[in-house]
Amino acid sequence: MVATSVISRGSETLDVFTRRSQPKIEIDLIGQKPGLVNSYTTGDHIEGTVSVTVEHETRFDEIEIAFQGSSRTTVERAACPGRTGSQHMFLKLKQPIEENDYPAPRVLEAGRKYSFPFEFVVPDQLLPQVCTHKRKNNAIHRSHTMVPPTLGDPMLAGNGKTLLDDMAPDMSVISYIIRASVLKRSSSDERQVKAMANFAKKVRIIPIVEEEPPVDINDHPYYCTRKEKSVKRGFLRGKLGRMVAFATQPKPIRLLPHTCEARDTVSTVATVHLRFDPAGNEQPPKLGSMISKLKANTFYSASPWEDYPFQSGTTPFSQVGQGLFNESIPLSTMCVGSVQWEKHSTTTGFERRDSTESTCSDSSAGPSSEFIGGTYYTASILIPVNLPQSKTFIPTFHSCLMSRTYSLDLSLSYHTPGTNVLTPTISLRIPIQVTTELQYADSVKSELGVVVTQAELDEFFSPRSIAPVVNDAVVDVNLAPPQYSEQATNRRVRV
Repeated sequence: MVATSVISRGSETLDVFTRRSQPKIEIDLIGQKPGLVNSYTTGDHIEGTVSVTVEHETRFDEIEIAFQGSSRTTVERAACPGRTGSQHMFLKLKQPIEENDYPAPRVLEAGRKYSFPFEFVVPDQLLPQVCTHKRKNNAIHRSHTMVPPTLGDPMLAGNGKTLLDDMAPDMSVISYIIRASVLKRSSSDERQVKAMANFAKKVRIIPIVEEEPPVDINDHPYYCTRKEKSVKRGFLRGKLGRMVAFATQPKPIRLLPHTCEARDTVSTVATVHLRFDPAGNEQPPKLGSMISKLKANTFYSASPWEDYPFQSGTTPFSQVGQGLFNESIPLSTMCVGSVQWEKHSTTTGFERRDSTESTCSDSSAGPSSEFIGGTYYTASILIPVNLPQSKTFIPTFHSCLMSRTYSLDLSLSYHTPGTNVLTPTISLRIPIQVTTELQYADSVKSELGVVVTQAELDEFFSPRSIAPVVNDAVVDVNLAPPQYSEQATNRRVRV
């Protein structure tokens, strides 16, 4: 009994001594505010200082400072009880430390504070070797080598100032940290390096994500951009006609930069085209309300995705080591009873239209399957898509282990004579992208010290004519990088 007590007390004393003798590491980020999380985007500089102190003289060999990004997934197995998952470190940048920055000899003295500055730049793309698994197309490799946003970390959800839900499950996490370590090589084998102390500070990364081409929805099992439905007079009665609803993928929702205030709104507009083909001389039904919901879909897997994931509804994800978590966010309920139907007729002959009118609502919706000519009616409804501030949204992305996509659910109710029990509806589900707003104007102003208006930016990025130049022109170059401004002052460029 005495020996056991002595051994136990000695072990506790050794543990306490070991903890006290460990170096103490602190990481200070420039611009860090107490209790808040620093947010960065593509091209931002993450700057700060790592401080190391010790209570006793401590020998070491190296200080490692790294900017790391990793993803982690956990999937419930359907075949047998238990879980499976994967971890993937897709980013690791090391801060080089010069030999002169280390103390000589490599000994940390008690009572002194050793500081090591660092600076990292958030890249716009990952190295190709981070995605080496099998792929069904080249586009998936490009998507998997883009920098993904922070996901599923409750400490970092929101705008870096408040804690908000980013609608990601606990089974999928993407995190970024600044890690500092004090390393020492083994006395028996110099190839083995042991970390005497570790410390990490989390940062939030929301990269710039540009608009991608529209999603291919031909024969897609999840999206429904066109629906046709019979409009009945009432229960067990004849038909008034056929209604067609059609919508295309709207312009993306562009998230504002992380420097913007939370009161700033983020929105886009979706358009639903309607067409009613009457069975005879019937009038179109009166429209009721339009309900819009945004659905956030988070796909995650224990093995890398070989293609872009989508919800098919045929095979459960858990049977193939994959998972899906979706959350629906109500957006708005609009009364559309004041929308007027426009009457058309196919008996009036062909009427030529210019290019600005070739995309009208009736040509977009198209005739119903039972239309044989004659009179028909069309209407269009504009639905604003405003993101609520009670959630935090991340851009659409695809990585090796997880993806985030969005869809817009639209449900239109209408009224017909004799339908007093149930209000008929017609519903659509269309894809929608969430991108990150570019900061061209802000970067140009800060780096060149000039004022650039939005009109000038739009003109710069507008399509250029590729016709041959008729007359030579000489243009003064006034905008140049600061380091070349002196050489470019009197230069002229012939175009």
